[in-house]
Amino acid sequence: MDTNLVTALTIVAALFVHHLPLAIADITRASSNTSAGGFTLPLFTKQTPGLTIRRGADGFLHLQHSLSSLEASNHGTTILPESGAQHTTEVHFGTGNGRRKLLLELDATAPMTWIQCKPCHPVAAQTGALFDGELSPTFQHVDASVCRPPFVPDPSIHRCRFHLGAGTPGGLLVNGLVSVDEYTREDGYVFPKFVFGCAHETHNFHNLNTFAGTLAYRRFATQAAAAHGMARSSYCLFRETSRKGFLRFGAEADIPHKPHYQTTKILPVHESAYHVSLAGVSVGGRRLAGVRPETFARREGGEGGCIVDLGMPLTVLVEEAYRAVEDAVWSDLGRHGATRVEHAGYGLCVRATAAVKGRLPSLSLHFAGEEATLVVWPKQLFLMVDDERAGPGQVACLALVPGRRTVIGALQQVDTRFVFDLKDNKLSFAPESCVQDTVPVA
Repeated sequence: MDTNLVTALTIVAALFVHHLPLAIADITRASSNTSAGGFTLPLFTKQTPGLTIRRGADGFLHLQHSLSSLEASNHGTTILPESGAQHTTEVHFGTGNGRRKLLLELDATAPMTWIQCKPCHPVAAQTGALFDGELSPTFQHVDASVCRPPFVPDPSIHRCRFHLGAGTPGGLLVNGLVSVDEYTREDGYVFPKFVFGCAHETHNFHNLNTFAGTLAYRRFATQAAAAHGMARSSYCLFRETSRKGFLRFGAEADIPHKPHYQTTKILPVHESAYHVSLAGVSVGGRRLAGVRPETFARREGGEGGCIVDLGMPLTVLVEEAYRAVEDAVWSDLGRHGATRVEHAGYGLCVRATAAVKGRLPSLSLHFAGEEATLVVWPKQLFLMVDDERAGPGQVACLALVPGRRTVIGALQQVDTRFVFDLKDNKLSFAPESCVQDTVPVA
């Protein structure tokens, strides 16, 4: 589905422009006015309701569940592992009375950018009014005549329908119409014909009562590369909710130079995600012999593999690798007197004494060919949870979860600069104090 969606978006956009001669002139003007130096989008950290997050003097992130969260757990609602925050960006859609400032969650795997549009039933509560295309003079629906699979033409209304999600029970489900309007960046620059999904039905959209939709990060980077020759994009994730960072697009001069970048290949998988080849893992510097490259192999049908996603709060390890990592971490900590405690949603938690904090290991992700290794230090690998259910004191929880596909999530990307080069199909990364590339939120 992802492959077809990305292909269809490209075809629909091309056909749409072909059928609108004025759009060609608009895009030409936009390209010629684009700074050769590139551009940025704002990057925010949004705190999860019901959780208080702070960075302690020890350098770890400390989470505290609210009373309402605890009560929900006591009534049988499972509290899933939380990193305490999600990463978002701010965009402006539409013109005239229809112009709306919208906060979108970031997802590097989403096949298309979409927003909730009026009317929307059911709808998830969001910050600000729903986008109303009827109020925007530049808004247009993509006509059924240029609709391509997997989008579905609806001749009765001359529209092109899209459908996302419902891959798992209780998962996100979005239905709506493929549309086009002006998209304005924070610096005032306008994308005159931006193709996006106008959602008129959303189910299980867990948007913190804030987000208006999703910005598809890789798809957006691909559009920037195609329209303006900006093949590189970069970000550096941080946890401070009072700061604003930047999603950077463009030439090398715009992306902070690091002398010690490590590089691995972005695999030529035609999906809306950044696929990389993971070969193994180490815990505390010791390679886990039982976790082999085939553990992370991408199988026929699209299952397995490894992707990099700033929209996933925590790292997911394929089940076999997760069990090996958890066992190795507990084996080491248990030998040194750690006390294991239970905490809802986490596989491994221990009493966080000063001695235990000093023994918490790092996790190393080894990429294919041993050409690069991403080291996840203890401060990104463990969360300190303040929770009365576990008794007095703090609890250190392993911030990893098992799954069917390995995903390098946002918490484990904090304080590392990631640079994606779609021209040369490579991912480069290097340690960085990411808060240094931020400004105060106005």
